[in-house]
Amino acid sequence: MQTDKTPTYAVPLKDAEQWVTNWVSANTEGKTLDPTDMRAFLVHREDFIELLRQYDTEYVRLYMGRRKDVDSDGQLKACLLMVSATRQGTIDPKASDPDLIVDLVGQVTIQEDDTTLEANYQVFDFSQICPPMCDPTSPLFIGEPDARCQ
Repeated sequence: MQTDKTPTYAVPLKDAEQWVTNWVSANTEGKTLDPTDMRAFLVHREDFIELLRQYDTEYVRLYMGRRKDVDSDGQLKACLLMVSATRQGTIDPKASDPDLIVDLVGQVTIQEDDTTLEANYQVFDFSQICPPMCDPTSPLFIGEPDARCQ
């Protein structure tokens, strides 16, 4: 449940894949990367709870991505994609590596006793990037705040 106007939403897998591709293939050749463009991410507690409610979630894996920023004429902005994850043996008792931690994304087949379940797992982007959502008083906020920080 949100307490402010910041939307939260499940991200289509195709979008999530593109955003991670944007991040991994960002062309910084010949450019200086400014670490203050992405200091931190802010996520509501309730949003983590929603993610953790997905069936068999033991872990959360976080991926870096870059998505279009609707407020800046299509420029790419950093985002933090979150997915449920679990030990492979949790969803498949016959797994060759039961301790391997696997992402739960999209349609996943789960084996439980003599029952086969199908679950559809979401990719989430609940993140709000700093800047602008910063806490300049935090000991982890290194350097001076600027006009981008609220």
